[in-house]
Amino acid sequence: MTKETFSVQDFEKKYVARLKDRTLDWNVLKFQEEIDPAYKRAQMRYIGRGATANNDTNIIAGEHFTLSTMVLPPGCIGPLHLHDDVEEAFFILEGEVTALIQEDSYSEVHEIKLNARDCISSPPGVYRGIRNDGDVEARMLVMLGAVKPNLPTYPEGSALEELRKQRSKEREAIIKD
Repeated sequence: MTKETFSVQDFEKKYVARLKDRTLDWNVLKFQEEIDPAYKRAQMRYIGRGATANNDTNIIAGEHFTLSTMVLPPGCIGPLHLHDDVEEAFFILEGEVTALIQEDSYSEVHEIKLNARDCISSPPGVYRGIRNDGDVEARMLVMLGAVKPNLPTYPEGSALEELRKQRSKEREAIIKD
C-alpha cells in the first residue's frame, strides 16, 4: 500500500476560505426581512452551511461547527430565535449591539450591551437575538456548535414562527444534498 503524498495545494483548496472569494449574502435571511424590514442583515459563510441550510458550495465543509460573519445595518435586528440543539456565539468585530435573551416565548426579554471584541454565547434552549444600536453597520462573527443545526424556532405565535413551519420541508430537502 502506497502512502499518498501531502499536497499543500489540495489542502489549501479544501481548508482555506479567502475573503476575495466571499460575497455578502443579503438574501439568505430575506424571508425574515419580508416579515419586518428591521430584520435586514447579511451573512458571509466560511465554514459550514449554518442553520439556514443554504446551497453555498463556496465554503469549507464543516465537521463540528459553522462559522460566518454577519453584517447588521444600524437600527436592524437579528430576531429572537431558539436553537434547541446547539450553542451560538456572537463575537462583535465592530459596532455597538444589544444582545437579546429570553428564557421562553412568554418571559421577559433581557438586554445585554456589547461592543467591539465582546462575545456572548447562548446555550441551546434559550431565545437569542441581536440589535444594532449604533449609527454604523455592526459586524460580527457567528458560530454554531454543529455542522447542520436544527432549524431554529421563533417565539410562539410570531409571524416568523408561522413562516418557519412552512419553510421546514424546503430546508430538509436542501440539507440532504
